[in-house]
Amino acid sequence: MKLVNNNNSETLEVEIRNGATFEGTLSTETPVAREYEDEILLHEEGNIELHTDKLPLLLNHNQDEQIGIVEGIRLVGNKLKGMIRLSDERTDLITDIQEGIRENLSIGYQVLNSYVDDMGQKIVDKFKIFEVSLVPVPADPNSAIGRNQNHQLSIRSFIEDSNMETKKEIRQERERASEILALASHHGMEQHGNEAVESGMSLESFRAKVLDHISNKQEIISSSPVISARSGQEEYSVINAIRGINDVSMRGYEWELSKDLERSQPKTSDNSVILDTRAMVGSSDVVQTSVDTRIQDFIQQKSVIMNLPVTNFSGLQGDLKIPVGTSASGFTPLVTDGTTQSAETDLTFSSKSLSAHRFADVVPLSYGLLQQASPDMENYVRRTIADTFASNFDDQVIGGSGSSGNVLGILNTTGINTESAGGSEIAFANILNAIASLGTDNIDLSNLVWLVNPANIDNLTSAVKYSSTASPLLEMEISEGGQIGTMMGYPVYATNRISADNYILGDFSQLAVGNWGGIEVKLNEFFDNRRFISSLNAIYTFDSVVMQPNAFCKMTKA
Repeated sequence: MKLVNNNNSETLEVEIRNGATFEGTLSTETPVAREYEDEILLHEEGNIELHTDKLPLLLNHNQDEQIGIVEGIRLVGNKLKGMIRLSDERTDLITDIQEGIRENLSIGYQVLNSYVDDMGQKIVDKFKIFEVSLVPVPADPNSAIGRNQNHQLSIRSFIEDSNMETKKEIRQERERASEILALASHHGMEQHGNEAVESGMSLESFRAKVLDHISNKQEIISSSPVISARSGQEEYSVINAIRGINDVSMRGYEWELSKDLERSQPKTSDNSVILDTRAMVGSSDVVQTSVDTRIQDFIQQKSVIMNLPVTNFSGLQGDLKIPVGTSASGFTPLVTDGTTQSAETDLTFSSKSLSAHRFADVVPLSYGLLQQASPDMENYVRRTIADTFASNFDDQVIGGSGSSGNVLGILNTTGINTESAGGSEIAFANILNAIASLGTDNIDLSNLVWLVNPANIDNLTSAVKYSSTASPLLEMEISEGGQIGTMMGYPVYATNRISADNYILGDFSQLAVGNWGGIEVKLNEFFDNRRFISSLNAIYTFDSVVMQPNAFCKMTKA
């Protein structure tokens, strides 16, 4: 179906709110910021095709949640108009629309033909519309139920009146105005948004204003799973954060936190979002199926290193140098009665550096999964991302090569103690040698921890300390955090990130771990704004360094 321009139908601008039917502006020629350029959908005769005469009305572009239909679709000037008819069963949405709580619209479309103009804008002169959605934040701020042109500031008219001279200036101004208005609309701050655009306020300044507004009102924003907030924090949905990469209507609180994190952790791509592991909190206060953990907790469940008493440095910006004492000859008296002051003894220092290492891995998440609005799905997505991070993190910290972008792991650090583990099975005498080597270096023996491969558990529980006793080397006792028991009184943790030929005994407080923010996720595959997703790239930025190599001992089987 092709649309015919009807310039004489401007009278239909009048808002109609009769029962469950509403007049709406479906789309306009307002420039929308995309990944590489502004996109403008032309709205003239021949530019638009409709999939059907009556388009489905969806909630948040979810194809499994049709809430009505859109009919009477027509061009009025350079705007696409239509009648929004909601299902009688959705009284909640009807009430919200009547009260002005929900009003923003967004179209799902396929680009059929486009070109780039002299100003670097993507001009779409042929596109096909498949659906219309009721959304919290529209890509086009002038698309809404009952909205006329005066309801919100026109970005195009503002640009035309501002005497911009260069293409870059015009592009930047469009991006600023569009993002400010979209952000303002999502948080019910339309008037503030218009004032910010007119006054020339920067996006960063307006974002700070919105965050202050959120903090003062402690409003709750969630258009997908219902996850409660703790301690006055906003709700946080990982699914909404990921969906917001290609769907600006889903960009709420999660994206404001992502922007804050970008100050210390710049994104690798515009087509990504930084997940704030600190804010991903859930509770059983709101939902029966509890989302009672954050991504950080999931990581700790799967990562052995995260459960050890390592020295953590978080929120880093740039490299961090850690001073480490290397030698001292002990106390020297400075003053004694009736004698001359003695010379001081200097402590010799060296330094170890934490430098940002970026790692990417593939996380399999389907389009259909991300469309599910359930606490169980929210939990699943968090756990999937955390599992991927935890395994790779432990692998790098324990055995990283230190070259080709890899972290320098414990096993490859120069200066750690080495001892033979004996033959195919570790021997009691060799364990004593390892402990003695650490004690000789004045390491606090009360802080020692074992790392072993799960394949060695059988041998460790079968071997005995003394031939005359039945006391096993490994006393099994599974506890929280991954500890499987004790050996010589020291906690034992099992991980397949260490080979079956090696054991590690050490004081893990001498292992420094640094991170540079949250976890960045990037869509691998999508189709226009309909978001057919096959997987994500999860990008992590961290480093680790052994501050005192002689605090660790590697035991290797002969």
